Amino acid sequence: MIYENEIHPPQVPRYHVTPEGAEIDIARASFPQPFHIGLKYASPARGHWTIAHSPMLIPECHEVYVCCACCLHGVVLSADEVPDGSARFSTVTLTNENLIKGNLEEMMIDGITHIIEDMPQKPKCVEGFTSCMQHFLHIDLRVVYDTLRKRFPDIDFIDGYMTPTLQRRFTPDILGRRQLMRAVRKQPRQKAVNYVVNYYPVDPENELTKMLQQAGYAIHDFADCKTYEEYKAMGESEANIYFLENAAPAAKDMEKRLDQKPLYLPYAYDYDKLRQNLQTAADVLGLSLPDTALWEEEIEAKTKALLENVGSTHIAIDYTATPRPLGLAKFLLTHGFNVYAVYLDEISPEEKDSFTFLQQHYPTLSLRAVSHFKRRLLPRDDSKKYGKVLAIGQMAAYFADTKYFVNLIENSGLYGYVGLSKLIDWIGRANAAENPKMRAIIQVKAWGCHG
Repeated sequence: MIYENEIHPPQVPRYHVTPEGAEIDIARASFPQPFHIGLKYASPARGHWTIAHSPMLIPECHEVYVCCACCLHGVVLSADEVPDGSARFSTVTLTNENLIKGNLEEMMIDGITHIIEDMPQKPKCVEGFTSCMQHFLHIDLRVVYDTLRKRFPDIDFIDGYMTPTLQRRFTPDILGRRQLMRAVRKQPRQKAVNYVVNYYPVDPENELTKMLQQAGYAIHDFADCKTYEEYKAMGESEANIYFLENAAPAAKDMEKRLDQKPLYLPYAYDYDKLRQNLQTAADVLGLSLPDTALWEEEIEAKTKALLENVGSTHIAIDYTATPRPLGLAKFLLTHGFNVYAVYLDEISPEEKDSFTFLQQHYPTLSLRAVSHFKRRLLPRDDSKKYGKVLAIGQMAAYFADTKYFVNLIENSGLYGYVGLSKLIDWIGRANAAENPKMRAIIQVKAWGCHG
């Protein structure tokens, strides 16, 4: 992994590097892997969330990482960037002596016990994280957590995992989202639904939320829980609505444990899909379907007005801004905007239709790898090459070297027709004025995480 810690690296002679392997026109790209990513590069655009940040969304949850010192460096710095994050974060260092003695269970139990007993106020939840080394040596986590639960019956324990070298079934992000819901227990059923497992509170003005409220449903939004009691109340809901495919294992796990129905209503920029999402929700939950034609007319009018202001300005999109970067590119291109590049390493299976459409109708659209090692060496001079560049997402802003950018992370809570309408507004504001703080903003890990 190549890390770039400086926005302005020292001026050193550069080798001549071609974009081959790191950039490709979509017409020649393979689905779903347009690039071979070997040695990885990590840019200083770090607004996306990590496993050190996401547990902060559980109120009164304390994180304990039980890892080797080399693995702790990154998560310690990540947690410390969150206001009051260091007060909710502890570590237990795994040493060579533990590996030789084979006392992995004992050292983890004793370490977490010491941390809890030394706290001025005991937490309501503890998520303990094990690393690759414990799993290479087959630690018995059942013994660990059974013992801790007996010692501290008033504390909920979650088994967390920092095991990037053991990606057998789930990626760290998918597994992390599932584990975040593990402390939710079944409660007497109420007329309520959950939004899971998003990192940003869902915009309350979206049409789905309004439909649910009009039908008398209470809504528990994981990312908007203010107290631990609100988090636990998610156990009373009838269904778990999720918008991101990475949250599917969490919703299905809750179906198995809590008998809550999973309902996938994915992010989309296509009117047919937006209508389908609302129809699905209406059919499953007994909701009244609103007239979507009014929203579509409003969006068309807004988009036309935006195009008059943006004109032929070059636009770049990246995958950290939205889980549907190709879908957003398709929407903008078909409405006359000049989208020239999409930054991503791989393509979601759910974007196959958008990929095929763009291949056929916009074959010169450039797909650009984010993590390919050449990205460190290739020039970041789009603003010099094209003049003004408008970026949607932090990665796109950095690689295009533009201060005209939409600071969007994983949709930032925007959803549905209302979300698309607001995104058009955001693009309009970004186009109207430079953001002089762009370079400072993109270096903040987990943008919007306040613990």
